[in-house]
Amino acid sequence: MPRSASAIRRSHLIVAAAAALLCLAVVPAEAGCSKSVIMYNASWCPYCGQVRAILARNHIRYAVLDATTPKVQAIMLKRFGDTAVPRTLIGGVLVEGVDEARIKQLCR
Repeated sequence: MPRSASAIRRSHLIVAAAAALLCLAVVPAEAGCSKSVIMYNASWCPYCGQVRAILARNHIRYAVLDATTPKVQAIMLKRFGDTAVPRTLIGGVLVEGVDEARIKQLCR
């Protein structure tokens, strides 16, 4: 049974998209961080999303702690005195809010 022209175009688009993704996968990371990075995050927080984007853009691996859970909130209250997000610990140094320059500086 012959395929329709639109089905053929869709399959070509899928192959092209897959090829583009494979090319991106082999691009070496230009940044990163040798230090431990922990982010205190809330899924509803737009600023947390900005920090996650900064970390991703700079190829920085990080652990996420959900600041909306009672256990993490208790840790934050003890350590920081409140539960404000985003907070990012890089090698034990605190970065509050969205500060790409500081994040990059600490990861050098």
